[in-house]
Amino acid sequence: MSLAKARKGLKTAKKGGILTDQQKSVNEFLRVPKSNKTSSGFSPFNRDQIREAYNYCAKFMKIANENPDNPIEKVLEYANEATETTDPELIRYALMSFITHHPSARNRNLRIPPLIQRSPESCVPQKKPGPVVSDEKVGESEGDIEYGMNWYREDPNLSEHHEHWHIVYSGQGIPDYKNPDIRVNKDRHGELFVYMHRQMLARYDIERLGMNLPLIKPLDNYRAPIEEGYKPNTNLRDRNDESVGKIDTFGSREPNSALKLNKINELEKKRKVLEKAIEMGKLTDDIEITVDLLGAFVEPSNIPGIQEMVDKQGGLHGDGHGAIGDINDDDDPGVMTQTRVAVRDPAFWRWHRHIDNLINTWEEKQEPNDFSNSPPVGLQDIILVFKDKLPINHGETQDDEAAAFGEKTFGGENFDTDVSDNKYVTHELQTKMKSRIFVYTEDSQSPEKIDYLYPREFYYYFRVENTSSCQFEATFRVFIVPEELVESRCHWIELDKFKESLPPNSKTVVCRDCDMSSIVRQPPQKTEDELDDTALPTGTGTTVNKHKSYCDCGWPFHLLLPRGRRGGMKFKLLVFISDWSEDEVPRISRCGSISFCASEASEKYPDKKPMGYPFDRPFKNNSYEETFAGLNNVVIRDICINWVDEFPEVVVEGC
Repeated sequence: MSLAKARKGLKTAKKGGILTDQQKSVNEFLRVPKSNKTSSGFSPFNRDQIREAYNYCAKFMKIANENPDNPIEKVLEYANEATETTDPELIRYALMSFITHHPSARNRNLRIPPLIQRSPESCVPQKKPGPVVSDEKVGESEGDIEYGMNWYREDPNLSEHHEHWHIVYSGQGIPDYKNPDIRVNKDRHGELFVYMHRQMLARYDIERLGMNLPLIKPLDNYRAPIEEGYKPNTNLRDRNDESVGKIDTFGSREPNSALKLNKINELEKKRKVLEKAIEMGKLTDDIEITVDLLGAFVEPSNIPGIQEMVDKQGGLHGDGHGAIGDINDDDDPGVMTQTRVAVRDPAFWRWHRHIDNLINTWEEKQEPNDFSNSPPVGLQDIILVFKDKLPINHGETQDDEAAAFGEKTFGGENFDTDVSDNKYVTHELQTKMKSRIFVYTEDSQSPEKIDYLYPREFYYYFRVENTSSCQFEATFRVFIVPEELVESRCHWIELDKFKESLPPNSKTVVCRDCDMSSIVRQPPQKTEDELDDTALPTGTGTTVNKHKSYCDCGWPFHLLLPRGRRGGMKFKLLVFISDWSEDEVPRISRCGSISFCASEASEKYPDKKPMGYPFDRPFKNNSYEETFAGLNNVVIRDICINWVDEFPEVVVEGC
C-alpha cells in the first residue's frame, strides 16, 4: 500500500477528523492544567517516582482487563481519583504509558495529543534578542553562541520525540498487558537507548557544523563549571499550584554554574565503576559486556539477574540529568529533569556526548566488521529526484507512478547509461526554514512564533543487479554524513532502512519515497495542523482499529535532513545492501518506525543486525574508504544539502 493510501482517512481535528468521546476525555486529562492539588515535582529520572508510575500503569492495565466493555472510562475514572493523592504529572505519565501499550487503547485509536496541545507551557520559545545570522555563521547574542541553535533545540516536535521515546522505552520495563503482575523488558532496550541518542547527537553536531559552531564538547569534568547557561522563557512552566498561589517555572542555570559536591561525588563513583567494567569487558565476573547491557546499565533500565547492582552502581545517565537539573538551590528544577523539555538545554547534548563517548570507548575495542561474504548483488548507483519535478499525479497512485517513471527513465535499456545530466536528476537536496504560530492561552492569548526546518521532498532510485539465479531479498540501509566527519562512524546518520525483493538475474530500479523513511513516525506529519494537532481517523474508533499504519513513536519528518548551508554543504550518501534472510525478525506490530521504536512490549527489534550496522564497529585501519572499498553491495556518492529560501511543496490530495 502506498503511503498516500495509508494517510487517507487520517485527519486532524481541524480538518474534519472525528474526536471520539474517549479521545476527548484523554485529551482533557493529559492537558497540564492549573491545579489546586499538591505536586511533588515528578521527574522520569527520579527512580522512586518512575517506579510508582510503573505501578500505576500496571493498575490501569488490570482495570482495563477487568472491564472489557468500558475499559477507557474505568481507567480514566481511577486516574482522576489517583490525582487526589498522587502527583498529577506522575499519573499522566502512567496513563501515556498505558495508552501506548495496552490493546484496549490502541484498538480504539487513542492517541497521546501532541506536546504543543497538551502542554503548551512546555513549548514556549525563549524570548531573547536574536543573534546576527549570516549565510554560514552565527554571531553571538549577549555572549551566548548557543542561542544560534535554539531553533533546533526548542522545536516542540523534537521534544515530543524524546519524551515519547522514553515512554515507549521506560527504564522500568512495561507491564505485560495480559498479566500486569509480570514485567516485560523490551528487546534490546539498552542498545536502542544508545543508538537513538547517538543519532540525535550526530544530527545536532551536523547542524552545529553547518553554522560553523564547534562540535559538542562532552561534559566529562564533573567538577568544572558548566560554561553554557540556560535561561528558559519565564512562561516555560512546569506546573501551576493555586493552593499556594505559586506558578512553578523551570529554573535557570547561570553560565559557569557548578554541580553540587554531593552530586559530583556520586557521579564520579558511578563513572569509575563503568570505566572499570569497560576496561575489563565485563559487568561482573561472569557477565560479558554487550552494547545492550552497557546501555541498560548506563541508562538505567532493567537487567534481570543483576538489578541490585544496576540500582546501586548504574544509572550514570539518569543521575546526571537529575544533578544538572538540580544545580540551583531554589525549588525550581531545571529542564533536565523532564524528558519533554530536556533537549532545550545545551547541557543535555554535552551530557549525552559524554555518555556516548564512554560507550564508544568499549565499541572501539571491538574488531571491525567482516564484509567479505557480501550478497550476490551489484549496486550501481543512487539517483535523487525531487518529488515536485516528477511528471506524475500526486495522490494515491503517486508511488506506483514514480516507480514506473524510474523504470522507464533509469532502467531497461537505460540501466547502464550515465543519467547524471538527466533533467529530472538532482545532485543536491534542499531544505528551508518555515514558521508557524501557536497561541499560548496562559499568557493573555499571546501568539508565539516557532521556526522549524523542512525538506524538499524527494524520491530515491537505486539501480541494482541481482547476479544470482534465485530471488534475493535485500535490506537497503541508507546513511549520510558531512564530508568533514566521514571518518567519525558515530556521525553517520541513518536516513532509511527497508526491504526489497530482487528477481533472479535481474537489473532492477528500486524506487523509494522519502516519506517512507524507517526512522520517521508514520504517517509523517507535514502540515501545521498535523504538527500541532492530534491526527485521528474519520471513523468512530470505538471498537476496531482500522488504521494500523500509524506509529506515534519516531523521528519528526521535518527534521529528516540536516539543514545544510547556504550555497550547499558537502555530504557523502551511502547505501549498503545486506541479506534480508539474515536480518529478518518476524513482526506483528503496526508500527512503521522500525529504526527507533517498536511499541509491542513482546516484540523483537525488527533487525537482527546491530543497530547502526554497518557503522556499529570501528573502521578498518580507521578509514571509512578502506572499510567499504571493493564491495559490490555498497555505493557512496557525493551530494550537497542546500539551505534555500523557498521551493515547491507537494500536496497530496485527500490526505
